[in-house]
Amino acid sequence: MPSKLVGFGMLATMMATCALAASTPTQQQPAKQPDAAAHGTQSAAAGTKAETPQQFLAKRAGEWTRAIRFVGQPGGPGEPFSGTAKITAIDGGRFLLEEYSDVVNGRPITGTRLFGYNTVTGQYEAAFTGTTSPAILMLKGVSNDGGKVVDYSGEAASANGSKFTLNVRVRQVDDDQMVMSFSMTGSDGKPNTFQETTYTRKK
Repeated sequence: MPSKLVGFGMLATMMATCALAASTPTQQQPAKQPDAAAHGTQSAAAGTKAETPQQFLAKRAGEWTRAIRFVGQPGGPGEPFSGTAKITAIDGGRFLLEEYSDVVNGRPITGTRLFGYNTVTGQYEAAFTGTTSPAILMLKGVSNDGGKVVDYSGEAASANGSKFTLNVRVRQVDDDQMVMSFSMTGSDGKPNTFQETTYTRKK
């Protein structure tokens, strides 16, 4: 249990001190993307060539269970916390809306996430909100396999004004499972994963 408390404290503190991420003009290059090896290997199969990125994302619509683990903590990750998520394709399938509800250390947590693909910039985009933070976290992402694995990153600021990069990897294992991992970029320039959530589609 101590490792869970440390992990949740890290996540809550990080999210609670995030300031609104600065909007990036379309001409500006995206933030440096995290090292793929830090989040595990990518899945081999991707969406079919006939699919647009929006169509591939839309296939995630449905009801999911969530298993949340805090990793990289003393004593190991421990038992996962549980939650649920409803994912809906909105605005004619252009965007994907996720509404999740978890219980972590007996504390209810809810949040909303918006995912999409910007055909003008050729980038994946996401916005995260939740009860653990007063900020809207804005992320931009890239994928080398048609959306099977998308690496997002965004700049945020702590309460003392220091800036840091938050990395989020969304990896589609198959049609019924995906994994979302969170990391912060260390002094060596590599992401240090601190939380991993496994989604399993409800049958």
